[in-house]
Amino acid sequence: MKSETKAIAAKKSVTKESAEKLTKALNSRSDGKILRLVQLAILTAITVVMAATPLGYLPVGALKISFLMVPVVVGAIITGPAGGAYLGTVFGITSFMTCVTGTDAFGAMILELNPLLTFILCVPTRTLAGLFPALLVKLLQGKARNRFLYPAAALFGSLCNTVFFLGTLLLAFGNNADVAAGLGFTDGNIIAYIAATVVAINGALEASACTVVGAGLSGIIGKFKK
Repeated sequence: MKSETKAIAAKKSVTKESAEKLTKALNSRSDGKILRLVQLAILTAITVVMAATPLGYLPVGALKISFLMVPVVVGAIITGPAGGAYLGTVFGITSFMTCVTGTDAFGAMILELNPLLTFILCVPTRTLAGLFPALLVKLLQGKARNRFLYPAAALFGSLCNTVFFLGTLLLAFGNNADVAAGLGFTDGNIIAYIAATVVAINGALEASACTVVGAGLSGIIGKFKK
């Protein structure tokens, strides 16, 4: 009788411990989701504010150096692929809206030429630029130290943005004389402009800012999460 009582008590104890562990796991998962949503909300607001103010863009010739990849790569690193893709899309939408509103003169010009290609140039390219660094972090997490992984992911995100945007620009408008003229090349040599100016100057400055600031913020937030 006593052994049966002990067995029942043991089962109840195990059941209670299992229930407590399950409750803690569910609460931890719920807290993690809430934290991720809060982080995404804050980064979304930062992206929109930067896009609407001079904080987000530095005009260089017909194009602009964009610093909007900074909050995108931070979100990609700390929230994962879905968050990175989402923030990249937010960046892309704000970029497309500058074309629609005429805030970006060059964007407004290519919008008149082909609205669909302009949308593809602005939005999906930035979605991928937010997704890829998050995938890199997911792939190398635990295999590389964060102090190396975060700068690598931030640099990778910036380079993805440059390559996807300029590659799409070349494919969509590379043979258009009006686009070349809008970039300041009356001879239509848009490839020379991109190689000499955008990649060398715009891409380098964007990558530097994104790597230093993006990786630094990601590291700070990563420590805070712990």
